[in-house]
Amino acid sequence: MRAAYVTGPGPAESIRYGELPVPLPGPTDYLVRVAAVAANPVDTFVRSGAYQTPMPSPFVTGRDLVGEVVAAGPGATAYSPGHKVWTNSLGHAGRQGSFCEYAVAPADRLYPLPPDLDPTDLVAAAHPAASA
Repeated sequence: MRAAYVTGPGPAESIRYGELPVPLPGPTDYLVRVAAVAANPVDTFVRSGAYQTPMPSPFVTGRDLVGEVVAAGPGATAYSPGHKVWTNSLGHAGRQGSFCEYAVAPADRLYPLPPDLDPTDLVAAAHPAASA
């Protein structure tokens, strides 16, 4: 899969774009095909190291996404493949981020996409709204 990633904290010039393996969901996680993402100031804080958080290497950046569930761990039962979902809680605390084609999201941090809401509107507003 294609992803934006870093190999450690650093400036914007340290961001790479390339192939990484498709991640596997853990027992209570979902694998999501990413449809849209949003970049927020917190993404720069994490990437630069200004916000200290565990950062595996390579580390996919980004917090927010909307997408579609493609697979689930055995303990993740709320959504099925094809379900439209969103999250604003990736890319910190050791979790890989959203700036990729496929992302793993923990069940307790994934939410249904309301059918009457445009996915790009939701992803653009999710993190700022949660912060507010």
